[in-house]
Amino acid sequence: MQMALLVSDKILVSEEEILWQAFKAGDRNAFSQLLKTYYPILLSYGVRFQQEKDYVKDCLHDFFVELWNRRENLDDVQCLKAYLLQSFRRRILREKSKDKWFREIADLDQEYCFEVQFNIETYLIENEVKHEHLQKLHTYLKKLSKREQEVIYLRFYEELDYAKIADIMSIKNHSAVNLVHEALKHLRNHWFLVVFASLFN
Repeated sequence: MQMALLVSDKILVSEEEILWQAFKAGDRNAFSQLLKTYYPILLSYGVRFQQEKDYVKDCLHDFFVELWNRRENLDDVQCLKAYLLQSFRRRILREKSKDKWFREIADLDQEYCFEVQFNIETYLIENEVKHEHLQKLHTYLKKLSKREQEVIYLRFYEELDYAKIADIMSIKNHSAVNLVHEALKHLRNHWFLVVFASLFN
């Protein structure tokens, strides 16, 4: 089974590389496929920094236009999803920094807004976890730092490894590991449902 998974991963990476090279060469079908595949992922990520969806859509539109215009000068990438998440993260934080409401923030990277949500609600409901426990989980998630919320989102929602998370968030690999560890430690200390612990282990 592991060999099949490895083969599958190699095929996936190969398809990404072919798509990216075709896009860089000016293939509009490749650009269309890029949009279809990654627009929803980037939109979902973006609205966690800025809850005004139209604002994020505008940023995302400009992001893809700039990507197309600069395509010939873009580097080759090993993980397309991680590359796009990292690039869009930088853009949306840069755009937010231009907003008058954010000009007085001394350290934007530490103070940025990030609202985390997970697809574990369905899992919990299917396993008959009581509503009040689900509410408690959301409460404790919101108590995490913004960076902890983001790293948890990237690790368990987008299923990225620590190296890719570190690249996206512009932090060191061990910092990504520590952020996840501390976030899960906090959640486990305050929320004792065995089903939650098993979900993240």
